[in-house]
Amino acid sequence: MSRFTLKSLSLIAGILFSASSVFSQDLKTAINYTNSEQFEDAAKTFSALIAKEPTNGDAFYYYGEMFLKERNTDTSSLSLKEATSSALEYFNKGIAFEPGNPLNYVGVGRVNILLGNEAEATINFDKAKALLPYKNYKNSPISLSKQALTYAKIAEAMVKSPKRVLAVQMELIESALVRDPKNAEVYLIKGDIYLESNDGSSAIVAYNKANELDPTSCKAMVKIGKLWVRGKSYNDAISYFNDALKIDSTFAPAYRELGELYGLAGQFDKGIDNYKKFVDLSGNNTAAKVRYASFLFMNKDYEGSINLINEIFTIDSETPYKYLLYRLSAYSYFETKEYSLALTAIENFFKTAKEEKILSSDYSYFGKILSKSGKDSLAIEKFKLAINLDPENYSLLSEIAKSYNNMKNYDKAAKYYEQKLVKDPTSLLDLYELGKCYLNNRQLIKADSTFGIFLQSKPDFYNAVKYRAQVNASIDSTSEKGLAKPYYEDLIVLALKDSAKYSKDLVNAYSYLRFYYFKQWNANKKCDDGKNSILYCDKILAIDPKDEAAKTTKDILKKDMYGKCPN
Repeated sequence: MSRFTLKSLSLIAGILFSASSVFSQDLKTAINYTNSEQFEDAAKTFSALIAKEPTNGDAFYYYGEMFLKERNTDTSSLSLKEATSSALEYFNKGIAFEPGNPLNYVGVGRVNILLGNEAEATINFDKAKALLPYKNYKNSPISLSKQALTYAKIAEAMVKSPKRVLAVQMELIESALVRDPKNAEVYLIKGDIYLESNDGSSAIVAYNKANELDPTSCKAMVKIGKLWVRGKSYNDAISYFNDALKIDSTFAPAYRELGELYGLAGQFDKGIDNYKKFVDLSGNNTAAKVRYASFLFMNKDYEGSINLINEIFTIDSETPYKYLLYRLSAYSYFETKEYSLALTAIENFFKTAKEEKILSSDYSYFGKILSKSGKDSLAIEKFKLAINLDPENYSLLSEIAKSYNNMKNYDKAAKYYEQKLVKDPTSLLDLYELGKCYLNNRQLIKADSTFGIFLQSKPDFYNAVKYRAQVNASIDSTSEKGLAKPYYEDLIVLALKDSAKYSKDLVNAYSYLRFYYFKQWNANKKCDDGKNSILYCDKILAIDPKDEAAKTTKDILKKDMYGKCPN
């Protein structure tokens, strides 16, 4: 002890305490960046922390957890494989540099569960618990707060396990609260566990307790707000999100939740205002902008989405999110009918996206873009790939049918419409299109039956009435049976609502009835038939005075009926 004075020992202790405080403060900042979904800033802060103190396991743990939280925030920007791989790298480094820190074993166990390896997860959770004293835990070198978090984080990791048991998770939570009964984070995790068990009431109690213990944190308020969104109590949700912002007006996720909620409610202007604040508070990071572009697309502001995407590319053409931007760009250009730009964008998407990132909707949009570009045979290939990824998306059967229809392959088009109607018998549009396929393929009996079924639900659907009239006129080509007569009469009623628009159809309908009654006159010589034929001749000539068939028929009838039928 002679080498050190009391003053020098105090100085050394002060330096160590100061370094620890700085690290603690920086770690808190990094965690706050993660909670605020400012993942780029969080990553930079974590990297700087690890560079300064490479043996502190907490930094490795929370850095690894950041990747899993980023994945939960937006599954499209980070695949499960990428998130777990990055997280595992830091958890393992944390174990290597600080093997006595239980949190990183919990992190590895959490990854094990996400990858479906329950046995390995149990081993790693047991390793974490083995570092914690069962008794005399107050005398452990591991702080009570960290002990509590370890138990709570194990319970949290089990949420994603298909074998999870609520009672086991709650035992872990109780072990945590015995060690640190005023730990707000433990109550947040407790609420999340209840929420996953569809016990919203218990979740709210836990979240409120977390808020009571840490009134400076708005995480609990946002969680309660999201719970109300789940219950479709949107006004209550808005109230909680606003309360969260009263606590911390810079908490970016609250603005995002408000933005998406207002978008859901159709209050698009308010949605945009809040989303802009989310982007600004997220440090204008690319991930936030990508999410905003997605929000604009989902709310059908395709031009706005395209403009934002182009802005992102101007700033960073090699952003790791470029495949997402190409996807949104392709979708948006398709919706604005700019098909050549859409085709370029979707081709760039498939060049840059990893296989595990490709969605059924990507192939579906590719197919629709190709179809609009006159490449229906290629479109069909893409639609089939989309079905492989999402067999329950029966609308893709309709898309294939449309492409075959465009190629005038009515037989195959009909088969896919038939398949769609087996899966979804209520789809009237597909029923209507199937009727047209049968008509174009000269399957007249099937066409008549199909239009008949359709018209039971939509009796005033103009084109269906028109097509059924045409079908029956073709079946009864001599008009002797008058099969088309009732349908042409129905068509006339509908067409007279806008006689200028439907003048050609009126002439066709009048012509059928002119000829039908003329045939009846010739067969039976009934005066009413002759008069009706003349009546329809006059209707035709009122629209088209040069119609030779109407003139000729009228002249013949007047001669034949002269002296036989009263005027």
